[in-house]
Amino acid sequence: MRFGWPIFLVSLSVLFKSCSPEARRNYDVEAAPEFLFERRPTEFECVDRIAGQAKPSGRSNKAGLLAGNQPPYLLTCSEKFTLIRSELPSLTVTADPSNFIAVVGSSRTDWSIRFCAEGGGQTEAEARERLQQGSMTRLGATVSVNSPPLGESGNRRGSLVLDAPADAPVLIYASYSAVQVLDIAGPVRVTATHARATILGTTGRVDASAFAADFAGSRGIVNLSAEAEINLKMTTSRFDGTLLAWAQRPVRVLVPPGFVTPFQVLVNRPQDFVCRADFCSKMAQEKKGGLYVFTYAGDGNTAPERFHLRSEHSTVVVDTSSETKPGS
Repeated sequence: MRFGWPIFLVSLSVLFKSCSPEARRNYDVEAAPEFLFERRPTEFECVDRIAGQAKPSGRSNKAGLLAGNQPPYLLTCSEKFTLIRSELPSLTVTADPSNFIAVVGSSRTDWSIRFCAEGGGQTEAEARERLQQGSMTRLGATVSVNSPPLGESGNRRGSLVLDAPADAPVLIYASYSAVQVLDIAGPVRVTATHARATILGTTGRVDASAFAADFAGSRGIVNLSAEAEINLKMTTSRFDGTLLAWAQRPVRVLVPPGFVTPFQVLVNRPQDFVCRADFCSKMAQEKKGGLYVFTYAGDGNTAPERFHLRSEHSTVVVDTSSETKPGS
């Protein structure tokens, strides 16, 4: 299964790319990167790799040069099954460290689960031992991706794709595993407190707590919190619903030209709010309870408090998107 892990994790080390105050400040005022909101196919591809063998017996293999950090042997094991929604109206997914979870909503009526376990090593025996350390289990309405404790996983990981009815409730608990959620209209709860959560195209209630969180959409009841940063992209000029984004590090927002949704920003210092959109000169500023509050009245159709951006220890940054797709 190939998901482009470095992109999904977006190399969390980039958040700490320099210890110098100047570099940190420069990073904190950058616009949200557009690539964070790109959709990538959850292609199911679970293949072995055996060093020096073009086509090992009983296994598939991809020829080609290996990246320097890839072990010469990679063994895989895949599973796929369907769950009946009438028996399981909602589903919970849990994951041990160093795995990946993707949930994709569609018009399907049942749940489809695809899982791939991978184990890598310098020898085939080592790869097989690590492969056996990962597994998927189901107990009632809970599907779990299992692996050794953090720090003992080595070159192994599990990837699970849940193709879900779009309006079905989904809960994800994956503190040390990256999570991606696409096109879910039902309620979603994500806990990935030491990993990245990417949530795109949801339209219902979203409650997500992550190390870093990325969200793109045009509607919903959205509550996001992050130990590091939050990146947001509004895909229409009016956000229909409520949004709360509260991070310890930067909160970055991309809005389309002509954005009219009222919103409110709370920061510790006036210079911690960076606005480069066309409406910035129209924003009001006041000090309240030791924090600086910036308010954009927009079209006046909703209270600014319904769209709330907050970072008390870093910045809130607003920029105009260059890649907005109307109606997305």
